Amino acid sequence: MDEFQSKAFEVGEEIEPDDNEPLTGEEYLQRVKWQSNRCPSVVVANIDYSKIKITTPSKTYFTLPPSITKCKKELLPTPIWEKEFLNDFSEFRQKLQNIKSNKPKNNNNNNNSNNNSLIPQIPHINDKRYWYIFCFGSNGNNSDLKMKDVNNEFCDEEYENNDYEEEVEYNENEEGEEEEGEEDEEDEDEEDYYTTKKPTIGNKPTMDILCRLDHVLTVALVNYHIEWLEKREFTQDRSYWLYMLLSLLEKPIDPDTCSNLRSCIRRLSVFRSKITNLNDPNLPSINILFTIIGKYFDQLEPSDILYL
Repeated sequence: MDEFQSKAFEVGEEIEPDDNEPLTGEEYLQRVKWQSNRCPSVVVANIDYSKIKITTPSKTYFTLPPSITKCKKELLPTPIWEKEFLNDFSEFRQKLQNIKSNKPKNNNNNNNSNNNSLIPQIPHINDKRYWYIFCFGSNGNNSDLKMKDVNNEFCDEEYENNDYEEEVEYNENEEGEEEEGEEDEEDEDEEDYYTTKKPTIGNKPTMDILCRLDHVLTVALVNYHIEWLEKREFTQDRSYWLYMLLSLLEKPIDPDTCSNLRSCIRRLSVFRSKITNLNDPNLPSINILFTIIGKYFDQLEPSDILYL
């Protein structure tokens, strides 16, 4: 390790310790140098297993995640297509950032009141169930929303036609963190989502919506959509939202998002392995998302190549 560490000052040749105390600081350091040069690089403890319940040391420190699911070779994109797509995707991300940075902010004045009324209200970042309805809508049976607790954790269950139904245990006294002056308006809009009996149509990831998403909210939505995809079937609406959110996702990405992207790519491989027809409408979307996560965000490991 000496070659990787810078020296504060020169120390003389090492001195083998004896029974006498070192007389100077330099002599003390020379003895320490002698001892450090004789320390092993790796030390293994000798454990007496007769004194504990286990008889042998464990060789499994963690459970390995599942590998990429194999599929037919003809379902995989070609290297030429991947290269061209990644170039186009990189250009699209740049254009999207330019549009977002140059788009003027909406001001709450009379001149923009009509335009603002056409733009859907963005839910709170922590309101996961509100975001689900915002993105994918509901079948109008919002009285059946099932909640685990007041922290917006909902039961992920499969429903017919992929409709999202929940039973709301709404607490009118729940404390919020809305800004002063907008609390009443936001509460009314949120109540409309949860109490209406009419079917609600989900919103598409339009530029008006995307331009209102900052980096923190984008990361949260990417993780939300991956979590929803883990327990639901693949649809075009899900692919639209994931594609646009990944287009906004900035590098470098945090470890938690990396882990979720790895889970997403495994889930996509499962969907692709079930495809039997090359004309399946979901195949291009799956390959696009798989290429973005695996190649653009570098979430493919060398061992995954064996399964592709």
